[in-house]
Amino acid sequence: MRKYFIKSVNELIELGEAALGLRRSTLAITNVNIVDVYTGTVSEGTILICKDRVVGIVNGSFKAEKVFDGRGKYAIPGLMDAHMHIESTMLLPTELSKLLIPHGVTSIFADPHEIANVLGVRGVKLLLELASKSLVRVFIEVPSRVPTAPQLEDTGSFLGINETLDLLSLENSVSLGELNYQNVLGENKAFYLEKILIADSLGKIVNGHMAGVSPETLNVLGSFGLLDDHETLNGSEAVERLKRGIAVMVREGSTERNLKDIIKDIIKIPDKRKILMCTDDKHPKDILYEGHIDFNVRKAIELGMDPIEAIQTATINIAQHFGIDSYVGAIAPLRKADIVLVNSLEELSIAHVFFDGKHVFAYGKLLVELPKPNIPKWALKTVKINRELRSEDLILKAPISKGRIKVRVMGVVEDQIVVKELSYWLNVRDSYVLPDLENDVLHIAVVERHRGLKSVGKAFVKGFGLKKGAIASSVAHDHHNIVVVGVNAEEMYAAVKYLEKYGGGFVVVENRSPRAIVDLPFAGLLSLDTAEEVIEKLEKANMEARKLGCKLKSPFMQLEFITLPTVPELGLTNRGLI
Repeated sequence: MRKYFIKSVNELIELGEAALGLRRSTLAITNVNIVDVYTGTVSEGTILICKDRVVGIVNGSFKAEKVFDGRGKYAIPGLMDAHMHIESTMLLPTELSKLLIPHGVTSIFADPHEIANVLGVRGVKLLLELASKSLVRVFIEVPSRVPTAPQLEDTGSFLGINETLDLLSLENSVSLGELNYQNVLGENKAFYLEKILIADSLGKIVNGHMAGVSPETLNVLGSFGLLDDHETLNGSEAVERLKRGIAVMVREGSTERNLKDIIKDIIKIPDKRKILMCTDDKHPKDILYEGHIDFNVRKAIELGMDPIEAIQTATINIAQHFGIDSYVGAIAPLRKADIVLVNSLEELSIAHVFFDGKHVFAYGKLLVELPKPNIPKWALKTVKINRELRSEDLILKAPISKGRIKVRVMGVVEDQIVVKELSYWLNVRDSYVLPDLENDVLHIAVVERHRGLKSVGKAFVKGFGLKKGAIASSVAHDHHNIVVVGVNAEEMYAAVKYLEKYGGGFVVVENRSPRAIVDLPFAGLLSLDTAEEVIEKLEKANMEARKLGCKLKSPFMQLEFITLPTVPELGLTNRGLI
């Protein structure tokens, strides 16, 4: 898929005339050391820009309306993230872009499967519309598995063949999102293979999800057309993928940090074209204080990778992989004028950022203001709790009226998404199973919130440590119903109702009153606040959860992954304990 994204003949004429010097370029960035990611070299020169496109690299005279003196800095292409989930940041694209631009990131390749699970096709299209008003270029990896487990959960939407075709036909869609072994070889394989063929017919690639698979399985996945993997954990796994033409997306996110174990083993590989940088899931606080893709590149350089090779993994390699290197990924004629000026290639300290040919960031300050986006009501009213729901519906009923009963208990493993299967003897009173606070065995429930179904999955969980109150979240992978943990039914019910009131998010409740709320009204997944406000609210929520007795470092992150029905050993959905 080679796309220029040119809208008219007149636009091409303008670019050609500016390149010929028949008309003035909009901007000239002079006195810079230009990193050529095609040849891996650096040369002094001037970058000529016509509106939003580069039209020339020159050393002689030129005509330009504006001149910016680069003062000997290095000019590199805008950095890219090959695979990420916007929803993990909890930010709208406009706010996310304000967080990314200071780190030199101008393009992201996003799989919005969380939004798709709640709002479907129109939710994804709305996300793209909002992104078009931001300072970051968003390319869509079309979600391939919505819902993830249709027989085990209820979601807000379904992406079938027609919906997938619709999204893959969008200009900014570049691939079919992550498919795994179970998808292409399972009972429903024909459904997913048809999606692969649709993607191929439209010139779009297919992303993979190849966690822990054998070399033999890699052969199978490669044969089905899965061209990359972001679940690679170390250098030996990386080499096995590269040998089969499968690109390795080197992941360094908030919790999954694989860069060191991969890079140290592949530095000596002479051809690194299929090494790409990604974050997958990175939270706003980590982006703000640590960095984003610039952090990945900097860390790779520290580990011994050549600086230009490291920059290539976050620019041209990604653009070529997705077939859009005629549009982005390099400082060359026709490419978008997304340019970052750095003081040093080794330290990659960001001095200036140009996006779409406009100077948008300089020495720690954004130079442009973004209007607050208009969000339609249908995207803000997604938490629909059944009117007949009562507090007692949130706790487990026993087949006996009193006595003791043995129950399965979900065992939380801190900093992991796996859940251990435990068993405890618990007391029964008035036909309801009671929690055991001394042994940290608490109530947990998942409440359907997309269509107002009276559908509640109930169980017990160990590991949250609450001695009072309840915590709840509308972020619950991948179905994103409401998940709530508490010491009794009344506290849990109050938490669910507060999330309904605020349109979703995270809440901490004590004595049936909210102690902290992180409101995420867009699909119950994204905030309308700034990054700084979201960070502050989340820190308060974590602090209030600790006051209730919780000892987990990130209780809400733990809460949002406990609902996965496809991860060992247990998962809880609105349909029950899986």
